[in-house]
Amino acid sequence: MTVTLVDPTLPVSGAGVELAPRPDSLDGAVIGLVSNGKTHAPAILQRVAENLIESHGARDAVLMLKPTANLPAAPEEVEALAADVTAIIAAIGD
Repeated sequence: MTVTLVDPTLPVSGAGVELAPRPDSLDGAVIGLVSNGKTHAPAILQRVAENLIESHGARDAVLMLKPTANLPAAPEEVEALAADVTAIIAAIGD
């Protein structure tokens, strides 16, 4: 009997894309949180916000809710959020 193994992973894309710099500290930071539109994402992000404020010194968190998981966030909404925060975290939550 022959067993065939299949690798379900996709090849790495975005080669050469530079990631945004990470802040050295979250002390006093305002964190942007992007919900992916799934049912439990806001609750997950609320807990993340609480943890970042209580344990890592973040000052505040701003939640952006996408209307659906099927579409990306509108670029103008992401740009507006990025202008007001130190870092952005996106979450999934089913």
